[in-house]
Amino acid sequence: MGGGGRRRKKSGDTVIGAVLLAALTVGVGIFILGVASGWLGASLQSSTGEANRAILLVKTSAQLSFEAVNYTKHTRNITLRNIAEVPITVTRIEIVTPEGALKASYPSGAFTNITGLAPGGSAVLGDDVVPICGSCLPQETLRLRVWYIASSLYNKDNPEISADEMRYVETVFTYPPGGVGPRCPLPSNWMTVDVVDPVTYFDLGKIPPPPNNKIYARFPYASSNVIVPVDLQVRNASGELGFASNTVPSISNEMQAFTGSFSGFQVPLEVNIAAAGFNVLQRRWVFGGIPNKAHASGVTLWSNAERVVNVVEVELGKNDLVDLSLRITVILRDCNGDLIASRSVTSTIPRGVFTDSVFIDIPSTSLTDIATVEVIVEEV
Repeated sequence: MGGGGRRRKKSGDTVIGAVLLAALTVGVGIFILGVASGWLGASLQSSTGEANRAILLVKTSAQLSFEAVNYTKHTRNITLRNIAEVPITVTRIEIVTPEGALKASYPSGAFTNITGLAPGGSAVLGDDVVPICGSCLPQETLRLRVWYIASSLYNKDNPEISADEMRYVETVFTYPPGGVGPRCPLPSNWMTVDVVDPVTYFDLGKIPPPPNNKIYARFPYASSNVIVPVDLQVRNASGELGFASNTVPSISNEMQAFTGSFSGFQVPLEVNIAAAGFNVLQRRWVFGGIPNKAHASGVTLWSNAERVVNVVEVELGKNDLVDLSLRITVILRDCNGDLIASRSVTSTIPRGVFTDSVFIDIPSTSLTDIATVEVIVEEV
């Protein structure tokens, strides 16, 4: 009986162990099924996303059409229509050779949101985005290439990420005889200004007292190379006027300093430039800002060998004790006050940083067409 008792005890352990093992197996099975179901859901979600992406790529393939191209000596505009079933975003306009070599573009680098088009919608893009080609020859056969993407695939914060999903359409055109004419005919005696840089406190946006009450300017091109008296008129935020004069070369790659009666002037500042016997083409510069927070402390118009401007650099001064998100807008106007371009970028500058530079792409524009340069700085 003792042995029988031991066998019953052992038999009892085996039954309980089997029950526990079965329960554990069922539990593990449910857990494994749960994991598998989760993986399957993720896999289906990923596959669905890829399928939607593929469908959008098919739906937008060759689904942007040119309705009109008007590229002449005096006018540049194109009419585009979205014939796709989904909204699209136009991201870049290029002029390329028949072999595909890039000659000019807007923007000058990468991509941007030029315009959106609903299904069936059309848009006219004008000379603020259709580029001039400084290196193109009169009557040269070229291609106008327009890049676009399904709007739902476009990453507006980092457009380059969306590059693989972008498509383009092309049309052939002939560069106009004599090239693209200037907005404003050059006067007989002229000078250009491509940099204006007021000396300001980074944090305050104020011009300091003597001997640092200076504004620098550069005069890279002119109709003749002589020494010429140049006058600056400076207006501060309250309308007060200050003045400075200097005698400088009409053509120089060196920055020229002007010291005047504008100590303590605070942004926004307006600088007007005049020269004896010359028409200063870029005669009005406006430096916007938020006093004691951030401001435009210097502006450069970057041009190539053909004197075509593609990029405007804005140097910012900032109070380094605060974090700031800023919208910087560059507005260019011609000699008639007509708008050439208005472009904005946003920049987040952390605490501890007191200066930064932003580069803003503009449509290819002849330097000699620009008369007014205005920079607006806003907190966002």
